[in-house]
Amino acid sequence: MNFAVQYFRETISLFFEYDTPKIVHIKSKKIGIINRLFQLVIIGYIVGFAIVYKKGYQESCPVDSVVTTKVKGTLFTGNISSGELGISPNFSHLYQRIWDPTDYVIPASGGDQGGFFILTNVVITPNQSRGVCPEDPKVAEAWCDTDDDCQTGRSLEVGNGVETGKCVKTHSHHYNTLKTCEIYAWCPVEMEQLPFNGTIALLEGSKRFTVLIKNVIQFPKFGKQYSRRNILENSTQTYLQNCTYHHESDPFCPVFKIGDIVENAGENYTEVAIKGAVFSIGITWDCNLDFDFKEYCRPKYSFQRMDSPNVLISPGTNFRTGEYHEENRRTLFKNYGIKFLVNVEGQAGKFNFVPLLINVGSGLALLSLATIFCDILVLKCLKHRDYYQDKKYLVIRGPDAFDPTSADDHSNAQYSQFDCQQGSREEDCRIRNLIPNSD
Repeated sequence: MNFAVQYFRETISLFFEYDTPKIVHIKSKKIGIINRLFQLVIIGYIVGFAIVYKKGYQESCPVDSVVTTKVKGTLFTGNISSGELGISPNFSHLYQRIWDPTDYVIPASGGDQGGFFILTNVVITPNQSRGVCPEDPKVAEAWCDTDDDCQTGRSLEVGNGVETGKCVKTHSHHYNTLKTCEIYAWCPVEMEQLPFNGTIALLEGSKRFTVLIKNVIQFPKFGKQYSRRNILENSTQTYLQNCTYHHESDPFCPVFKIGDIVENAGENYTEVAIKGAVFSIGITWDCNLDFDFKEYCRPKYSFQRMDSPNVLISPGTNFRTGEYHEENRRTLFKNYGIKFLVNVEGQAGKFNFVPLLINVGSGLALLSLATIFCDILVLKCLKHRDYYQDKKYLVIRGPDAFDPTSADDHSNAQYSQFDCQQGSREEDCRIRNLIPNSD
């Protein structure tokens, strides 16, 4: 027979076959023990892990929340001399002052999703006005010898303005022989000298400031009655005014010291305050509504630094703001500080028959793995696997069976009986006598 035809007929024959499970009851101590142990493991997983540990008997609902913050604390830097500050006496008075939340919390109302920014260090450039002045000599691309080195209208990527096309002498005492391109800008250009020469933050004492975090949560799927705050019901005004969060002695106090937040994240506040950083305050709600809501639904706090402390290029966090005076005059602030993000996550669970039945049903389906595993063991691994295979599989050929080796579509009519796999016992094939010969 042509190979292609033979292949085609063998493929077609798959449509004329039917498999049905055969129950074989194997009496074996070894296989029986393995089967029961495997079933116990599966049942233990279903009951212990899927249902009890993972609360598979509960319907869950993610938390909805709103966060607001309020920072308190004052700091006085007026007793620091200009020599200690490392700032020119002409400008040191700008740093020697009283600081309250209106000065160091930016913005004063807090940030998005309850986050807030605490100013810890600052560089102040006073009395800027719109005009022309030499570019900062620290911008190497702006160095020049003649006007030909400057391009009218050019704006350097790290520059402070737009070039006029002139080459002029700088105003810096450190670069008194250097010339730079003249620019249209807010003049004089921004200063970059940090207080204390960058060895300590101007507002290093801000670590003693406190922040009150108010978090309102609810689980809308289960109704409005499941709503609460992170300020516990038994709290009083006196308690809130005097308590400070501590993970062991007072884990539910919503008032946090700024320095404690940084230290609980594993960082040193004195180092972090110089150039700033980003920290996350995590509030986790894991609530079991099958018990008392007020008692078993309480917040857990965690702290983590989000930015990398080891970067060499552009470390920390800073941004610029301007304090505008009369028309065409301002004071520029380059603000360094710590940005705090408040992240709320969690869920609540409540008993429901539907998830329980789903988990039980899924678990019962897993019990079939015990049979599959034992079948593989019996048919592939045991010493008497050939004997078990002979008892496990039975091939029965009906009177209308399709024979892929015969080109005659009616050649199977000659079969008047069911044929059994070779080696089957005679009593297993007694059904062959029930079908008469076709001829």
